[in-house]
Amino acid sequence: MKTIGIFTGKQKNYNKATLTLLYDNGPLTAWELTSKMTKVGKQSLHATLNKRLRDLEKKEYLQKYDKKWHLRFKGILAVLLIQPEPRMWNEKWKEIFEKKAEIIEKYSEPFLREFGKDKEELHNAFRHLGFCLDNFNEWANLAKLVKQLIEKGVINFDIIKEQTLLGIILLESRTLEELTNVWNADPETNQL
Repeated sequence: MKTIGIFTGKQKNYNKATLTLLYDNGPLTAWELTSKMTKVGKQSLHATLNKRLRDLEKKEYLQKYDKKWHLRFKGILAVLLIQPEPRMWNEKWKEIFEKKAEIIEKYSEPFLREFGKDKEELHNAFRHLGFCLDNFNEWANLAKLVKQLIEKGVINFDIIKEQTLLGIILLESRTLEELTNVWNADPETNQL
């Protein structure tokens, strides 16, 4: 597989360590990340790490909430891509995904009402598209698809925006007919 740019060059070890520590531990502050890394000179490491964190945030791998660094969609996929075999994340991420799902539901209610749909139909649509963010197997499948798209040259993971990545995953993994019939998916069989 082509290597993602953040995992090359002088900063590759910091980037790998940072993303993997967040994946394994859940959201952490910069100081918590620093204390988990093994290097003499924690003050110097902390300054370097802060620079790396800001860079990873600009590239949409991380986002800071309440002084803690959180992996974004693209960050979790990046960690899954560098693992030889996908392994389960820290359980804290599942809780965070559930909270985000509640926010999506809340803001989707007016749209759903306008089209005569309800929350269950929204969940079924997401399940059909493979976007059950609290399901590890779905994430592993998304990582496999992204790996294929990187290898084919369809996407450059280093520069792609997160929302563009989501759109390409949808367009590359489903036919136009499947996308137009997403609201008619049978939740029992996940078939149209």
